Amino acid sequence: MATRNAVGLDIGTSSIKMAHIKETSKGPQLLAFDTIMLPPDTIKDGVILNAPVLVKRLQELFTQNKVRERRVAISLSGHSVIIKKIALPEMSAAELDEQIQWEAEQYIPFDIKDVNVDYEIINPRAGQGQMDVLLVAAKKAVIQELVDVVRAAKLDPVVVDVDSFAIYNSFELNFAVPKEEAVALINVGASTCNINVVADGATSFTRDITVGGNLLTDEIAKQFAVPWEEAEHMKTTSETTLSMSGVLREVQRISLRVSETLVNEIQRSLDFFAATAMNSDINAIYLCGGAALQAGLIEGIERRLGVTVRALNPFANVIVDPKKFDAQLMQRMAPVSAVAMGLALRRMGDR
Repeated sequence: MATRNAVGLDIGTSSIKMAHIKETSKGPQLLAFDTIMLPPDTIKDGVILNAPVLVKRLQELFTQNKVRERRVAISLSGHSVIIKKIALPEMSAAELDEQIQWEAEQYIPFDIKDVNVDYEIINPRAGQGQMDVLLVAAKKAVIQELVDVVRAAKLDPVVVDVDSFAIYNSFELNFAVPKEEAVALINVGASTCNINVVADGATSFTRDITVGGNLLTDEIAKQFAVPWEEAEHMKTTSETTLSMSGVLREVQRISLRVSETLVNEIQRSLDFFAATAMNSDINAIYLCGGAALQAGLIEGIERRLGVTVRALNPFANVIVDPKKFDAQLMQRMAPVSAVAMGLALRRMGDR
């Protein structure tokens, strides 16, 4: 019997996104999708500060959406995860299994005993007797903390992934992965920006930048001397409501300034990739994440990098029943759904 897909859970700083799909003969079909906000300081800098609230919100998501599947796929990003492309002498998978811990020790700034290590061979014959391997290491304590919260919500975490790879899964499902070009997949979340450069059909470079949409909320709160929750509301309130109070122009001005900061960080990362890669020309950028809608961000990236920026719509090739899901709502949710949808493609037993 085919293994069912796990429920994708993107547990972010400001919200949890849940996606559940099933494979059909016509393609993947959306069974459930929802998002629930988290109070400020539930999670900060990747650290869970209020586990009981997180458990309660997870239970609410599953109850409200009548999702019975308990197996879930979760993911990590930020300082607790290291992803690095390394070159190793050609060897068999069995030999690499034996050696990977020792090889990883040379590239990881953490004590090897404190991390879980995984890898993927992305080019078995890179030339001159070498092969390219993508090395992934995550802190055991951070994984355990997240797993404990998910289990406390009576869920079974069968896959622990990385945000950047989940975004790649979403991209691969909905777009043709270019075989001889490089594209950048950029997810701008509340507190972290994930960058994944896909070159020659495989992940070639990833970086997590600890800056995101909360930077704009913080700036609005500071400039208007309002509580954080009110600043978040001002950031997302409709233009007509704000323009009546004359606040819209100021919010947009702050947004443009904060976007410049984000663009600078993105450019720095892509410049680093360009300096270390052979095929370093980025042909297109696919943008997702809540802050991707920020005023001036798309224009700023296109202007600075001279590259076309497209929206990464994770529902483009997914069957979405219009009787069950509101089309306008799904369109609005598309930018923040890439990680959850990428996780929803995973199954028990996946690497």
